Amino acid sequence: MTPFQKLLLTTALGAVMAAPQLALGALNPPAPLVRAGAGPSAGTAAMSLAAAQRAQDLGMPGIAAEIYRQARELPGSDRGGLSLALATAWLDAGRAEEAEKVLAEIAEPRGAAWHLRAGLTAVHLRRIEAARSELAAIRESELPADDLPWFWFLQGELVDLAQVREISRANELYRKAEAGARTELAKARFQLAAERLRLRMGTVRDADLKTIRENYEKHQGTPIGYPFAQNYAVALDALGQTGQAVSVLQGVLVGLPRREREWWDKFRLVLGIVGDKTRNGTGRNALGQLIESGSDPLRQRQALQILAAESGAEPERGHFRALLGKLIDVRPEHPIKESLLYFRAQLALAEKEFGVVEEDANALLKQFPLSPLRAHAHGVLMQSAWEQQRFRLAADFARKTRAELRIVPAVAEVGLVGNARRVQAELGVLEAEAWFRAGLAAGDRSDFRSAADAYAAVLRERPAGLTAGRLGALMFQCVLAEIKSASGEAGKVLDAFGRDPAFDLENRWQAEWSLARALQLQGEAGVKEAYERVNNLLADRTGDGAPLKPELRARMAWLQARLSFDAGDVTRTIELVDRLLGAPLAIETGLKQEIASTAVLLRARTEFAQGKETAALETLKKLRAEFPASDAAASSYLIESEHYADHEKIDEARNRLISLTDNPVYKSSEYVPFALFRLASLAERLGRPENLQEANKRIEELVELASRSTVAGQGDLLFAARLKQGDIFRKRNDFPAAQRAYEDLVNRYPRRPDVVLAQLALAECHNAQSTATDPSHADSAQLIFEQLRDRVDAPRDVRVEAGYNLGLLLARRGKAEEAVVVWWRDVIDPFLKEELKPFEADAKRPYWLARTLRELGELLEKLGRLDDAREAYRLLLEKRLGFGEAVARARLEQLGVPGPKP
Repeated sequence: MTPFQKLLLTTALGAVMAAPQLALGALNPPAPLVRAGAGPSAGTAAMSLAAAQRAQDLGMPGIAAEIYRQARELPGSDRGGLSLALATAWLDAGRAEEAEKVLAEIAEPRGAAWHLRAGLTAVHLRRIEAARSELAAIRESELPADDLPWFWFLQGELVDLAQVREISRANELYRKAEAGARTELAKARFQLAAERLRLRMGTVRDADLKTIRENYEKHQGTPIGYPFAQNYAVALDALGQTGQAVSVLQGVLVGLPRREREWWDKFRLVLGIVGDKTRNGTGRNALGQLIESGSDPLRQRQALQILAAESGAEPERGHFRALLGKLIDVRPEHPIKESLLYFRAQLALAEKEFGVVEEDANALLKQFPLSPLRAHAHGVLMQSAWEQQRFRLAADFARKTRAELRIVPAVAEVGLVGNARRVQAELGVLEAEAWFRAGLAAGDRSDFRSAADAYAAVLRERPAGLTAGRLGALMFQCVLAEIKSASGEAGKVLDAFGRDPAFDLENRWQAEWSLARALQLQGEAGVKEAYERVNNLLADRTGDGAPLKPELRARMAWLQARLSFDAGDVTRTIELVDRLLGAPLAIETGLKQEIASTAVLLRARTEFAQGKETAALETLKKLRAEFPASDAAASSYLIESEHYADHEKIDEARNRLISLTDNPVYKSSEYVPFALFRLASLAERLGRPENLQEANKRIEELVELASRSTVAGQGDLLFAARLKQGDIFRKRNDFPAAQRAYEDLVNRYPRRPDVVLAQLALAECHNAQSTATDPSHADSAQLIFEQLRDRVDAPRDVRVEAGYNLGLLLARRGKAEEAVVVWWRDVIDPFLKEELKPFEADAKRPYWLARTLRELGELLEKLGRLDDAREAYRLLLEKRLGFGEAVARARLEQLGVPGPKP
């Protein structure tokens, strides 16, 4: 595979190959007791399949085949449909043997689409009778529209290859096939593949070559001799005499009158197919001349596709890029300019030149408003936005692509091979996931509302291409979007899906778990609602009359015990755990072991909560003995350590964590990095220089271990660890090292919502390093504080702290009046005086607002603005922010104004 093809393959595969440029965060948090491993999300799979089809459109079926091959191995994939797509790609690439293998893997019953591809494969392999049998098995009415041209072509080939040839009938079918292609680009690709097939069909012997050469020489230089010249060159190439074939074609072209425009184009295309296609090669030069000066747009598009496939590495790639640029800019406009724009946009997408992608795709849409390539252009823009993680824009382009397909429903060339409804469904999945990811990035409930509506629309349409596994995953995503949109309807939606046979156990369980967790976050009332829901499900009080399957019932019983613990009903928890452990579970062994081990761990946690330390420690000992290599046993060390830490037994807490990190049984456990993080936190808590040094060592061990891990979710832990490392460096007064740690986070995780925490810490680190002789650190700090203060998507706590620090920095730099403005206008007014909602229980704003008012009052006193100072102190007391009230009361008394009574 050429480097250019590898580059396009990496772009197209996206999440299917876990390529870095599409390394999106996990779509959903992990749920316990899930047996199936998570594959790529439905949206990333749909995006990669759209890229596969575009690779075919570009004349690179080998790349498309690799994407389809990878995609059909994924859990829940439509293996039958993807196998047909893979066979089609192999046929496009001329690899009939590979197509035959793939088709043989597809089980009965086999429809018209399968028999069509089997017939074409047989023609490629010169098994004419087998091809006739496959043709006889095809009902034309059962074929999708994009298969019809190949159906007519197969008929034409078999008529042409019959013992009694009906040339007029064959030509009629060829013309019908070419006319049936739905876009000019598709027509070019189809005709090129058909011509290559026809050129390969003949078996040439040395004896035949003599007759062909005599005919060529007899009519050389005359119009009747042009077909003989082409046949002679093709025969030479078939016998491996490519150099002579090239010489024949070049000789014909030298004497070919310019009025023979059709043959001028045709000879250059054949020369491009058989000749050398490296830079300055005869084949590449012929194709370039055909694109630049040809008279037949169809031949020019074919030459364009061949050049795209052969422009793998420099200098060929640069030559191709330059040719595209030259022809796009030519005046008057090139007859295939819309195709040139599309190819350059796709090339730019592969090279991550997103500005060029958007410029060319939008130019195509604007300059060619009726172009059949509009759906392709929207598809390129969709992938460009997706790769840039501009998910709202990606959702919009997915919607526009669907709209284009509704206008021209037979254009099924963006997405999976198949009918337009199925393609539109894939785009609907992509649109829904784009909205969902936009919500994850921005925290906007309206994005999740759009995602829920889009998922629901796909599930209503439910085309045949979506397998039961994928439908179940989409139902889960729809429920999760409802949860995150705060519609209050998630339970009803989940209950409705629960009656659908396509809602499989794994996805149903994850939906139930997600809903329970979401309700728990709503406080005591939410925990009670979640507990009641699980109780009703287990008591078959849901009203739908459908009993829970054993696997789901066992999981729900475990969740019931877990929720009783979270609700504080620890006596009930012990009862439920004992019932769960004593009941015979008719489920698979792995799930039974996981439920049992986690139930024992829950019992130990409950005993700790009841103050029964001895019993809890004995339960943990039993857990580690009976389930020694389980996740529950590994996490038990974290639970025990946390218990000791809560009772200020730091050495005991550290020893339990070390028992986990140093135990070879848990070498690959996902809990080891968390144990290292806890060890770092405990060492930091002790606070001595040697402890801080140990904390830093533990974080480095964590980073090294997590960077090698394939476990999902390690990115969050790495972010938290590096953030803590920066804090530890600051405590050690090593501000340059702290600065490097924070800068690494800011550069490595620019799209994380919580990256603002690293930015705030970085600004504070710059602030601490600023001196009168070197203002660069102060300048950097001021810029970051200003940006955070103004970021509407940042947490309010962060914006207030940034505003406080910004004012303090301005005051220190002698800009007192600017500091006053920042504190009043940007901090106190919007976040205190105009704030209508009460502070959250864990909010940090009250502390920073109180400090702001105290500092503001003192600064106003220094400026002689005593009335304003009194107002600041009064406001601090009136709002009861919990900090600085004694100082404010004393300052008011000194200013002759008694403060309000406490």
